[in-house]
Amino acid sequence: MPDDDDGGDDEGGGLSLDAMQIKKFMKLGASRELTFAFVPAAGEDEPLFTIHRRKKPDNLGKAAKKEAEQTKVGYGTMTVEGKTVTLACDKSVPGMAKKLKKMLRQMKVPFDVKLTDAEGNEIA
Repeated sequence: MPDDDDGGDDEGGGLSLDAMQIKKFMKLGASRELTFAFVPAAGEDEPLFTIHRRKKPDNLGKAAKKEAEQTKVGYGTMTVEGKTVTLACDKSVPGMAKKLKKMLRQMKVPFDVKLTDAEGNEIA
């Protein structure tokens, strides 16, 4: 598909996604597993949530951490079922589900967020 791009996040554009790109990835996440990275906001900064089709989760996490210039980062794989995003975290940050849900709501992409560890056990 010619219009099937990665949201312009490979070279030069940075990792931040706008609401339209996130909606596109949520649709894609319903049919396949995607990698994600989340860096919570510190101070006045916006949180960074990025999704990629092919990058390994730890590589995406390192790139997001570097771009946001923060020390905390959560990453892993994600799937979408209905209006619920399930994040299988290789690494998570405290309050990640709540912060990500708030960020998505502000972008007018209302999804419930469920966190699991790599084995599939739900994280509180």
